[in-house]
Amino acid sequence: MADARSQLAPGFLIASPPLGDPNFDRTVVLLAMHGPSGALGFVVNRDAPLGIAELLNLAGYGEQDKVDATPVLLGGPVQPSSGWICWLDSDLECAHSGIIEVGDRVKVSSSRDAFDALAKDVPAAAAASAAARKRRMVLLGYSGWGPGQLEGEIATGAWLPVPLDAGVLFDLPNDKRWEGAYALLGLTPAVGMSMRTVGEA
Repeated sequence: MADARSQLAPGFLIASPPLGDPNFDRTVVLLAMHGPSGALGFVVNRDAPLGIAELLNLAGYGEQDKVDATPVLLGGPVQPSSGWICWLDSDLECAHSGIIEVGDRVKVSSSRDAFDALAKDVPAAAAASAAARKRRMVLLGYSGWGPGQLEGEIATGAWLPVPLDAGVLFDLPNDKRWEGAYALLGLTPAVGMSMRTVGEA
């Protein structure tokens, strides 16, 4: 029988209000991997103070089209200088090595091949209309948990696990993903907070 803990990934973790840790307050985490050895995820609704084109410039890819000011996201407090790309289906064509499959459609990678493909494609994406923009995001850093750590945090009510939804991940603005993830369960953050309070009484 499969380990029940593996069922948390792929999925979202919604930070319960208030979580207390400023790194995760009002955050949605894309949980990419989860098992006996721990968990790996990425915060997907916290902007970094630079855009994709600027990041690629800093990474040595040369001058990129400044029109693409799509914000880079702060994926988590672990190795904040590491870069990751998250994309949907075939919206980024790159070699298949070094790719984490998050469910059937979402992929994550920190490989050079993935960033090479992104740098090549940024000008075309910048010229596209908003409706035609490719569904992908760039993240700095990641969120990690040791063995049993995430299960303990969920047991204390710090996180609410939610099934993965590509629409929440790629179609909602960053500042709407927290509420959008709650809505997947038919809840609002206020209801979630009241449920947590009742549970702690």
